[in-house]
Amino acid sequence: MGKKIVAGSALASLVLAGGIAATVSAQTAATETGLTEEQVIAIALMEVPGEVLEIELEREDGMQVYEIEILSAEGVETEIEIAAATGDILEIEDEDCDKTRDK
Repeated sequence: MGKKIVAGSALASLVLAGGIAATVSAQTAATETGLTEEQVIAIALMEVPGEVLEIELEREDGMQVYEIEILSAEGVETEIEIAAATGDILEIEDEDCDKTRDK
């Protein structure tokens, strides 16, 4: 009986430690860029509803920018550039028709 309690406590400690590490990691990522990937994806999907195909964090003109590729229900692939620090939409480009919409 005592071994089960010790094993259960050890497992609970490992799970708790993992959760704390994940939280610290997410907070660190958000601090470095301003916004988390989840927040940036939510902003992009409000502008262009669809399925997120890819997200990348890049440095452009001295600032960090998320590039999110979304496939709309109509089959149009769109790339949205969002400022990582502020969440401002910088550019929207429809890949299939080569049209760019600056924000």
